[in-house]
Amino acid sequence: MVQRLKKIFSSGLEDIRTKLKVHIGLSFESLRILQELISAKSIDKSFVDEALRKVTALEREGDEIVRDLVDRVAQGAVVPTITNVVLILLDNVDNILDLIYFAIKEIRRGYHLWSSDQIYTIIITEVKEMLDLIKTMLEYFQNMLNAKGDEDIRRYARLISSLEEEIDEIKENILDKAYGLQLNAVEFNHLISLVYTADKIADNIQDAAYHLATISTSI
Repeated sequence: MVQRLKKIFSSGLEDIRTKLKVHIGLSFESLRILQELISAKSIDKSFVDEALRKVTALEREGDEIVRDLVDRVAQGAVVPTITNVVLILLDNVDNILDLIYFAIKEIRRGYHLWSSDQIYTIIITEVKEMLDLIKTMLEYFQNMLNAKGDEDIRRYARLISSLEEEIDEIKENILDKAYGLQLNAVEFNHLISLVYTADKIADNIQDAAYHLATISTSI
């Protein structure tokens, strides 16, 4: 009887894992669009509007996936001892896509400020590097979702944590530079908003990895 119940709950967790892979795919696509915007200094309103339209659709699709998964968890898809951890994991994964969407909205508001070389130089170097590392973090998290053994899951979680530390260092370096530049309030706030948003994306990937590792070792 115990083994039968464990199999039922494990199958529920596998279904959640499958849907999370789909959600991470949406984040990959949204991140690709964000990276395209970052790499194109000369962009016009129609280009940014189209990017925002695409990511808005992806974000809504992600919300539907998370709502469905939350309902399944509430209906007993996983064992009660890990229910809260699964819900936090879902929130982390949802935040990743939401924050990418937020970053693109911030670009829509402030891309005209990129005509300033001192702002765009930071964006195309350090901010771009943060996003490149975030892409690798997402790839590692995707590998965690595909991994069969606990050791592989823990190894990818450690790699994700290491990359998050690198992103923290880049963030601190950007902040040091930003405070030394002659920026007006709008320019400063735009740059800082993009930096902190990228940092929060990395934080949520790290948290999602931690909670996925916790879940995997609890069943």
